[in-house]
Amino acid sequence: MIYPNIWGNGALFAFSGIEGTNTLKDSMCGQLMSEHIGIAFDSHRVEMYLRLKEVSDFSFEAVASDVITGKFNQTEPFGFLFLKQNAVLGYCPENLAKPCCHADLLQKKEMGDTAVFSDGEHVYAFLSQRRQGRIFFALCRTEEEQSACEEAAKALQADPQEAAMKKLDYFKRVPVDRLTDDEAKTLCKCFSVMKTQIYTPEGRFRQRWSTPDRLPHKYFWLWDSVFHSFGNVHIDPMLAYETVRSLFAVQRPDGFIPHMSAPDWSSEVTQPPVIAWGIYKLYEKTGRTDWLSDSYDSLKRYLEWNFKNRDTNHNYLFEWDVNPDSPNCRCDECGMDNSPRFDAAKPMDCIDFSCYMAHELRCMEKIAALLGKTEDAAHCKQLFGRIRDAVNTVLYDREDGRYYDRETESKTLKKVSAVSSFLPLFAGICTKEKAALLVKDLFDPATFGTRIGIPSISKKDRTFGTDMWRGPVWINFNYMIACGLRDYGYREEAARLTEGSLSVMTEWYLKEGVLFEFYDSNDAVCPSDLSRKGISLKPREMGVRMSAIRDYGWSAALYAAMMLERESEGGVSK
Repeated sequence: MIYPNIWGNGALFAFSGIEGTNTLKDSMCGQLMSEHIGIAFDSHRVEMYLRLKEVSDFSFEAVASDVITGKFNQTEPFGFLFLKQNAVLGYCPENLAKPCCHADLLQKKEMGDTAVFSDGEHVYAFLSQRRQGRIFFALCRTEEEQSACEEAAKALQADPQEAAMKKLDYFKRVPVDRLTDDEAKTLCKCFSVMKTQIYTPEGRFRQRWSTPDRLPHKYFWLWDSVFHSFGNVHIDPMLAYETVRSLFAVQRPDGFIPHMSAPDWSSEVTQPPVIAWGIYKLYEKTGRTDWLSDSYDSLKRYLEWNFKNRDTNHNYLFEWDVNPDSPNCRCDECGMDNSPRFDAAKPMDCIDFSCYMAHELRCMEKIAALLGKTEDAAHCKQLFGRIRDAVNTVLYDREDGRYYDRETESKTLKKVSAVSSFLPLFAGICTKEKAALLVKDLFDPATFGTRIGIPSISKKDRTFGTDMWRGPVWINFNYMIACGLRDYGYREEAARLTEGSLSVMTEWYLKEGVLFEFYDSNDAVCPSDLSRKGISLKPREMGVRMSAIRDYGWSAALYAAMMLERESEGGVSK
């Protein structure tokens, strides 16, 4: 068996709703530490680690999202694993390591052999026990002191090696045939990360639902949930469907779907409409027309809401909600938080929103036709044509051969060339001649051509650098635009874009042990050192400023999608 086995600072360690109850309210979530073999839980509130004694070397068999196994001095086993959402069990040889638990900012007291830490809301109980030359230890979190202590004592009764093997069986489901060892190890890491994303029913969510990365994001995001399904469908189609279907649990009667939700609240803005695409891709993989019919009315109402509320000048071009008071996130709604496209904070007819809507209508036309809704299919086709014509008439600059946003008041193009300018390929709305110009620009080393994919902003833009949407490469855009390239017949170019994405993620996982939110377009800076609305802090301190997020959900899911879709098309590993 191949397991992910690279220790990475900040890698997620969490229980999964795939294996049992896992709720936003009651689950612990950890990240691997850099200075110890150990885990920092709940944003470093509690740290549990091993203090080594006479250890000459150590190695890891598995470093997965809910189970870690390894050996000291080549023979003596140690490990950590989640038994359930609020209980972690560990073990180590008594002569080689000592388990420790610290929570400097919490109140601590000793209760016999148990150390108890409390913040007034949660109680953590840490208990260790020596048996047959080994130390077994457990950390549990509940809302009450007595129950935390009881949970820790109960956890020590479990057989950690038996429990670990059951967890590692998950990787038997990952299709690693025909992959290189490095690719297979990275693919297993991706599915391990995807496993952490899953919550079980809670509040408004009546089925399993997903979150981008558990820390710092722990809620439910619109387009993230769709991208997650593209990976999960390869080993669990029902899980993939549930995570997309959960979007409708937070839909309002008027059709609006928020960009972010918890079991009991939602945000007031939306996000890129890609849900019909997600549902249709699940149908292509499974043939489940009932999933199409069950989702159809909700999909239709959401698109109608966008027409009514995000095309205020009724020109078939769509405007994001822009927040002028938030310079680092002027357009949370579009997902490109700090893109220079929005620096002026003016209302715009936006190229990306318009392309997403066009693409959704293409998918809705196919879905309607499959369901026998011929009038709806014809209407979707008509609307698609109107958006296509509006984009090509209003948002295209013939001199530059590029698509841009347009300020709605001045009616002038906002000539910021970003990755969004290539979405007409994804939407299928540009002519072959315009597509050829986009492809030329896409692979021009002076503007967007790199070994690893598409920079979020042109290299010629004055803001180009290493901060989020001001230069780095994002895997979701590589994926979408590769889909568009294939549709236009640029299969070699699509393969080049896909291979660049896969190679950079594989390389940095092997070096750093994590999957990142975004990557340096020049591949010269470690992703952990990239700016994220401010310089990356050393040492990393999430409570002060977030650096590029580790074990990011859609990076993992889209690596899996690109790798496995490549294999299904007969791609050959290199």
